[in-house]
Amino acid sequence: MTTTIQAEKTSLGIEVVPIDDLKPHEMGSPLYLKLLTQELVRDGMLKHPIIADERTYVILDGMHRWLALKSLGYTLMPVMFADAFQNPKIRVGKRRIHRYVNNPVEEIPIERVISAGLTGRLMKPRSTRHFFPFSKFQQIDYPLHLLRKRGPQDVSKYLARTSREEGSLIIKEWLDEMSEELEFLAKRKEEVEKEKEDFLNRVKNLGNSFQGYRRPKL
Repeated sequence: MTTTIQAEKTSLGIEVVPIDDLKPHEMGSPLYLKLLTQELVRDGMLKHPIIADERTYVILDGMHRWLALKSLGYTLMPVMFADAFQNPKIRVGKRRIHRYVNNPVEEIPIERVISAGLTGRLMKPRSTRHFFPFSKFQQIDYPLHLLRKRGPQDVSKYLARTSREEGSLIIKEWLDEMSEELEFLAKRKEEVEKEKEDFLNRVKNLGNSFQGYRRPKL
């Protein structure tokens, strides 16, 4: 049995489904899982739903949220479903920057992601980045007590075996990816601002070249 809820300020429906019906496609990071679990316990709510393929229930985004709730013993999970096979705007890359830079070498077929989830041959931690034609940050602030708690569950089979040093390196790489994306966006912003400035100067230089021309309000 599923329950349908609505995300704040969006028409995308979100279903609350049994947590055990969902299938991960990659391994989790123990250190990041610990950080996220502490945050969930502190807040007492899930801020954003995970995203899964509507046909196979393979998780596309939110692996660690799923792991955290499962390890805490919750039996239900708010999920935003998407058709991974029929929506060509859903893409998979290896780094966050691939949202903006298409590189065929770095593209991962969605079929590979789904296959990993269905077969249980999980991919390495943080090996995929999914890009959607909608925002994945749908604010739901769903209270955890509504997700029916049982005893804590062992999720170790879904976690990569890493030392503390390796876990810290994964976090650093995560932060480096964010910095790379911010640098790209900052550079792109400068380029667009320069383009706008050049265009405005060309408009000003039109002068009386066109009879009846009226400068648009900017």
